[in-house]
Amino acid sequence: MPIDYRSVCLFVADMDRARGFYEDVLGQTPVHVLAGYVAYPHFCLWATETARRIVFDEEPAAPHGPMGRDNLELYFEDAAIEDAFERVMARAEIIHPLKSAPWGQRAFRLRDPDGHIIEVAEPMDAVILRLHERGLGVADIAAASMMPEEFVRAVLGG
Repeated sequence: MPIDYRSVCLFVADMDRARGFYEDVLGQTPVHVLAGYVAYPHFCLWATETARRIVFDEEPAAPHGPMGRDNLELYFEDAAIEDAFERVMARAEIIHPLKSAPWGQRAFRLRDPDGHIIEVAEPMDAVILRLHERGLGVADIAAASMMPEEFVRAVLGG
C-alpha cells in the first residue's frame, strides 16, 4: 500500500520575506497560516527555527542561513501511521520514530538515499476525529490541533 505524497515544505529563514515572495510575487494564497508555518495548496513554508525544533529537537542558537540538504522536506500522509513506520523503519535512516507534534499530529521522519528529509504523518482529519472521540468539542479541538474551527466542523461533518 503506497504512502500518499502531499507536498514539499521549504524551510525559510525569514517567514515574512518568504510569504511576500510567494504571495505578492507568485500570487499564491495560503490555505492555513499558523505560527511558524504557512500552507499553500501544493507546498508549505516552515520557519527554520520552528522546523529545526520539531524535526531535530534543536533550539537554534542563531538564525540559520542555507541548510544544505536540511532546507526542505517532502511530506507524505498515511492514515495507518504505525503500519507505515513498521514498513520503512528497517529500510531507511530514521531521523525520529513516531511522535506527536504540538498540534496533535503523529509523524515520523527519515532520510532518502541522498539524505533529504521525508516526513510521513497521519492526515489532520484523523487527528480531529481522535480528539473528538476523546470528547473534545469543536473549539477545544481547534485549539489543540491549531486548525480553524471551520476545518474541524467540516471534518466532523457539520
